[in-house]
Amino acid sequence: MKQSRQSFLESFNAAIEGVILATKTEKNMKIHFVAAICAILLALFLRMPKIDVLLIIVSVFSVLFAEIFNTSIEYLADFVSKEYSPKIAAIKNLAAGAVLLSSFGSFAVGYIIFSKYLYYMIYYFLLMIKTAGSDIAIIVVSVVFVFVIIIKAAFNKGTPLRGGFPSGHAAVAFSIWLMVSLLTLNPVASLLTFILAFLVALSRINSGIHTSSEVFAGGLAGILITALIFKLFYF
Repeated sequence: MKQSRQSFLESFNAAIEGVILATKTEKNMKIHFVAAICAILLALFLRMPKIDVLLIIVSVFSVLFAEIFNTSIEYLADFVSKEYSPKIAAIKNLAAGAVLLSSFGSFAVGYIIFSKYLYYMIYYFLLMIKTAGSDIAIIVVSVVFVFVIIIKAAFNKGTPLRGGFPSGHAAVAFSIWLMVSLLTLNPVASLLTFILAFLVALSRINSGIHTSSEVFAGGLAGILITALIFKLFYF
């Protein structure tokens, strides 16, 4: 009986070490953990029904399980073959596909559940700084563009539309996202334009034109300038 209990504890410790290893070595695992904690805490903060909290917990842990499964497949594949193999690559892609599908499923569950609680909160937040006219959009984009040029000139790096600090594409993209959100007061339109803005920022990083900090600074500048101008013109 004592040996059985010790064996159970050893197995449990090994499982914990596996989770820790995946968290240490996989960047996506860290992101999934942060997202999971935020989702669960938000569900508790909003005092959701138990069934909604249960669905969220199941969803986030399914993503964590898929990520650990993917990591284990990658370790095993690298151990089996150090050289490139189409079959090994296919196995890794299949495991990554499992993570992608579970992530999409969890996002859909989270959106359906949280949208019921957050829709009106977002609506009234946008209403607080909404302005009456849409002509201000041209002014905002112009101010953002001029601001980016001034900052780039100060750092003497890059051109207005390529490279340097901060990212002009990110600044304009996130400025447009916030403007669409404020002018439409539609959370769905806000979400869709945010995804587009995020993809623009991500493409600047992946193409090697900007660093993450340059893109982050550009996006933040676009958001702050847009919010400030809309607030000043509020009546």
